Amino acid sequence: MDSLHEHIKGKTHIIWDWNGTLLADIDHAVKTVNRILEEEKLPLTTVESYKSIFGFPVIEYYKKLGLPTEPNYFLGLCDRFNQYFHEELHKLELHPGARNILASIKAAGKTQSLLSASEHHRLLECVRTFKVESFFDHVYGIFDKTAASKVERGLELIRTTNTPKHKTVLIGDTDHDLEVGQAMGIEVILVEHGHQNPNRLRGVHKNVVKVL
Repeated sequence: MDSLHEHIKGKTHIIWDWNGTLLADIDHAVKTVNRILEEEKLPLTTVESYKSIFGFPVIEYYKKLGLPTEPNYFLGLCDRFNQYFHEELHKLELHPGARNILASIKAAGKTQSLLSASEHHRLLECVRTFKVESFFDHVYGIFDKTAASKVERGLELIRTTNTPKHKTVLIGDTDHDLEVGQAMGIEVILVEHGHQNPNRLRGVHKNVVKVL
């Protein structure tokens, strides 16, 4: 991931997505989804299929899988996903080179933030679990389990940091990260190694990079 340095020259505030971008959790996410699908007696998915249709809001992805999405049932599904996902979180790793680039950016005196569609207190747990809290000046998750959108939290973050927008960049792995960055009025870099197929990303954004 060190090759990202050339893409963030001149930036003083780097905003990172967490799942898929820094945390190598795609296989685990698919395993977790399949656990729910099995419980619901629905066909299982694959990593390839997951990357081709996963997106935000997550309720739309669940609909594509055939899962019930009535409000109360959907909230129950979200609870189950979060429980199952975090049960084995400690077995995961950051993507190769992620810790190094976080450390080098920190050493350069730049500001780093996390902006995730994960529930906020779960995100804080993750940061502590992987011992990366010292790298981040700001950690912003959302305040429910539905993974609908992080636009509002992104706008809050931009107001809080007060860094010039032309000096800020968002690095993520989904088309929603692009939507969030556009809403914030900042540059966006999408990485190939995350939760969506690179071809999908290239269909909506010109700045998609391979860093692994």
